Amino acid sequence: MKANGVSNGTKMYSNPILAGLVYTFSIAILSSIILTLLLYFTSLSEQSLPLLIYITTAISLLTGGFKTGKLAATRGWYFGGITGAIYGLVLTLIWFLGFNLGFQLRLLAIILLSFLFGSLGGMFGVNTTTNTKK
Repeated sequence: MKANGVSNGTKMYSNPILAGLVYTFSIAILSSIILTLLLYFTSLSEQSLPLLIYITTAISLLTGGFKTGKLAATRGWYFGGITGAIYGLVLTLIWFLGFNLGFQLRLLAIILLSFLFGSLGGMFGVNTTTNTKK
């Protein structure tokens, strides 16, 4: 049985983008906590932190896009890209409101890269779905 064209076993997902966003934000928050603990309890330097943040953000976007594409079962690049773009927009809003930053080209690059990583994850996710028609 399908709900809005999306089915995953016995669980029904009505919005693959929302599910992907939950995965993306969950992984991003969990990795932030882990990085904070590593920074506090180990000799990890703050100079290496930006690179680790970019890596964990890319992993969270790929995972969220993957989940979105798998649930959507079609147009993974589109649904994963939308998931990534929404994530990038939320980060941009946090930067605007939390750090009182004006518009910077860097923020536009973050949204574009979020879209690209989400799209890539979505393409992988669509290709892992199994075709149950016989």
